[in-house]
Amino acid sequence: MQTQTTSGRVEFVGQVVSRDDMPAEALAMQEDRERRRIEFRSSLVRARAAHSRMEGREMAQQSMRQLAAGFVERRPARMMADLAGAR
Repeated sequence: MQTQTTSGRVEFVGQVVSRDDMPAEALAMQEDRERRRIEFRSSLVRARAAHSRMEGREMAQQSMRQLAAGFVERRPARMMADLAGAR
């Protein structure tokens, strides 16, 4: 496959893969982005369905604090997982 790339793209992607592997890497990145988009859209469908059934969490001051505390507790582990996945 013939591709034209700018020097900036070659420099950036070249740090990750060889120039010959760039088209395959680009397709893999596109597939990953599409998979994440589909997952997000399906989560919206599930959330809307739960909302229409009147399911969910009551949002009071205490429940918001608990929700925020859960995010704070999970954040370091998620950041490390994201970093490990980027390598």
